[in-house]
Amino acid sequence: MTVETALGAWKRFCAAGDNIRAVDLGTIQPLDEAWQDAPAASQGESMSSLHFVPDGPRRDLATMGNRIMQSQLRRQTEARREAARTTFYGCIAGTGLDAAVNRRTLRQPRWLRAHGGYVVALLQVLGGFQPPHITLSVDGDGGRQIRLDEPGFLIAVGNGPQYGHGMRLTHQAQMDDGLLDLCFVRPLSKLRLLRLFHAVYRGGHIAMKEVEYFQASRVRIATHPTTEVFADGEYICTTPVEIGVRRNGLRVISRP
Repeated sequence: MTVETALGAWKRFCAAGDNIRAVDLGTIQPLDEAWQDAPAASQGESMSSLHFVPDGPRRDLATMGNRIMQSQLRRQTEARREAARTTFYGCIAGTGLDAAVNRRTLRQPRWLRAHGGYVVALLQVLGGFQPPHITLSVDGDGGRQIRLDEPGFLIAVGNGPQYGHGMRLTHQAQMDDGLLDLCFVRPLSKLRLLRLFHAVYRGGHIAMKEVEYFQASRVRIATHPTTEVFADGEYICTTPVEIGVRRNGLRVISRP
């Protein structure tokens, strides 16, 4: 989006406010960390007098029994744990080669990052990179099912189609469909990888035989050895992780 287009969108929002749309957000939760319990209640409140609901405690209901009260507290604590360890992202998260290149890129001077630093980092990382074994499971009608269990160069999980300077790893992703687009790249020669890197800017890599592309609403990713997870160019955590979608999680000003 150009500066002129962005300015036009802002002016329309200020004048009419009718160019707002809701988009999804990707969510990342580490699966191997211990989280401390959140405080059970506010000071000065009797737990037996509170009923926890999404909008806060209610005081217009009968006193709960001890068993019901404990059940409600467990649910509240679990919800707080989930919120505390959730990271939101807009475009693409992933692990493997792309994460390793991102790690190297972050060490570069800012001017290099803005002028082809990713390509330099890719050439530096590629020589010694060993594809991890990736296990990916998805939510299906019959419960959680393993979709991938093999070595891979990278796995990208897209809420949006691109990131960086136009890298369209999840070329077909839409930010308002409630689904994640996944791009899995199997081990391939360095020559084929450079071809993939060239094609990724126009989405042509999806047609390559080493690439598997599909959709899911929620996935779990484990790797051996453990690998870093990056989202939109930033370090988030290490595997294993669960990645999902928060429907309509963000309201944005759209172009006129």
